[in-house]
Amino acid sequence: MDAVISPLLRARTWSTPRIELRQRCMLSADFGVLAREVIPVGSVLMALAHVFVERAGRHTIQVDARRHQAGTGEIDDYLNHSCDPNCALDFTRLELVSRRAIAPGEELSFNYLTSEWDMAAPFTCHCGACDRLGGAQGPHDSGDGGDGRDSHNIRLIRGFRHLSLAEQDLLAPFASPYLRLRLADQRSSERRRLAG
Repeated sequence: MDAVISPLLRARTWSTPRIELRQRCMLSADFGVLAREVIPVGSVLMALAHVFVERAGRHTIQVDARRHQAGTGEIDDYLNHSCDPNCALDFTRLELVSRRAIAPGEELSFNYLTSEWDMAAPFTCHCGACDRLGGAQGPHDSGDGGDGRDSHNIRLIRGFRHLSLAEQDLLAPFASPYLRLRLADQRSSERRRLAG
């Protein structure tokens, strides 16, 4: 059983000893957070530091319009994106929780589109789940105005607001309260415009 995480403000990120920061490939300087042992569904794996900044950056997580959990150089800064993540953020407690059982050696990931209205540093997705899942399970936007694919099935992750309405609906249950509020405002504005 994981330790109980205090609801008090945290100056540093806490992480369970069941995970570790490791080099993803011996031939690369790329790091990731990997499971050291089997992790059951619903396990709290990290409690993020309550250190916030006003401006978004490459290693920040959007909490609301003007507040982003800051990149602190700790293990949470090395969580990578996946369109089919094994973890999700609990935005109320700022904790990373496993969405399914995770095998030893498996990399922990979450979907960045669940936290960012606009990515501070958009990137091309290489998670490997994009093509397997298609648009229905793995929302993406290549910026081409189509289905999120270019001729090489490359997808640009730009932020929640760049997704189609159907893709936003699919991610909404996992999205931050801030993104759900923005989505509701966007839909309300669109209904008023159409009724207008």
